[in-house]
Amino acid sequence: MYVAKEKFILQAASGCSVLHLGCVGFTDLAPGDRVSSAQQSLHWKLTQVSETVGVDCSVAVIDEYRKLGVFTNIVAGDVERLDELPIARKFDVVIAGDIIEHLSNPGRMLDGIRRFCTADTRVIVTTPNALGAPNFVRHSVGAFREGAEHVMSFNQQNLVTLLNRHGYCVSELHTCFQARSAEGHAGALFALGRKVFEMVPRFGGTLLVVAKVKPTTVQ
Repeated sequence: MYVAKEKFILQAASGCSVLHLGCVGFTDLAPGDRVSSAQQSLHWKLTQVSETVGVDCSVAVIDEYRKLGVFTNIVAGDVERLDELPIARKFDVVIAGDIIEHLSNPGRMLDGIRRFCTADTRVIVTTPNALGAPNFVRHSVGAFREGAEHVMSFNQQNLVTLLNRHGYCVSELHTCFQARSAEGHAGALFALGRKVFEMVPRFGGTLLVVAKVKPTTVQ
């Protein structure tokens, strides 16, 4: 399916306990802009509908948010060293949104997530689709630019293979879009593209996977 990313995640998280990895973002913005952007962020929205704990490595931004009272539910930590976090509980949902492509060792994050999972925990991973039509078109016209901090790319097959290798079973595999993509002058083009991707979702620009820990690897 081709789904609205934030809507899908918020519906999955509503009323649940949530661990949100790499949740801060906006670290390159001025403080005033950062606060207003934070209040439109996925982490803000998750905090309104669920019992959410965030994890991020941006210590200075976390401290700033705490002082301003924007977020008081973020723990400083490295997602590739989740075993060091001072969190000793399980969660209903774990979200790793658009972070796995930034990591030097994504398997370490996936291994670390398992300590926070029960057999029913849903692990939601999103990442750009290397074989999606938007990337293909950009490559074709010589306009493709990888994200500044991206160090790897995923397609449907190798993302599922990575999750399987680290003890997960994939229960859902979608592509998705950001609802705000429809805003502004590109709205008409987005509406046309959305109809196409709803018919052939494998060409969507972002992958969204829901997985659970294999019974043999539940900690």
